[in-house]
Amino acid sequence: MSHHVMIDLETWGTGNYAVPISIGAVKFDPAKSESEWSTFHIAVDPASAMKAGLRADAETILWWMDDTRREALHRWYRLERVDLTSALDGFATWFGAESLPVWGNGATFDNVILHNAFVAAGQDCPWKFWHDRCFRTMKALPGARELEPRRAGTHHDALDDALHQARHLIRIVEHFNLTL
Repeated sequence: MSHHVMIDLETWGTGNYAVPISIGAVKFDPAKSESEWSTFHIAVDPASAMKAGLRADAETILWWMDDTRREALHRWYRLERVDLTSALDGFATWFGAESLPVWGNGATFDNVILHNAFVAAGQDCPWKFWHDRCFRTMKALPGARELEPRRAGTHHDALDDALHQARHLIRIVEHFNLTL
């Protein structure tokens, strides 16, 4: 198995049942060029996520209002937002039938929140639990922060963040001569 998926969510909460407002993902093979990667990006209507039982919190919504994050919030606002079920259907179709390793930025954040969104919507998560991976653990390796590539795109844009994290992961893997 050579393909991996890096996901990044933008949310209106920080708990395991947070409302996702944007899903960004990249399917990549560390041995292949970036031009061969496949991407997914969708904005989620937060009201539909809340109807499914996912939760928003005021502190996180206020965090988004800060000047440093306003550009990403405006980009999200300009996207066509779809209901949670449609967003997850689109993600599952893009992901495909084969379970792949799925990387998120934190053992209890992206993967858990997206998995819980699938459960809340009454849908099957497209990856198996044994394929959960934590990018935050990789970037905590001694010297890994210095390997972070130059930033491209907008911070807190789900797709831009997923791409950046995949690039960083590949540099870490190459530097430490690891096998994914």
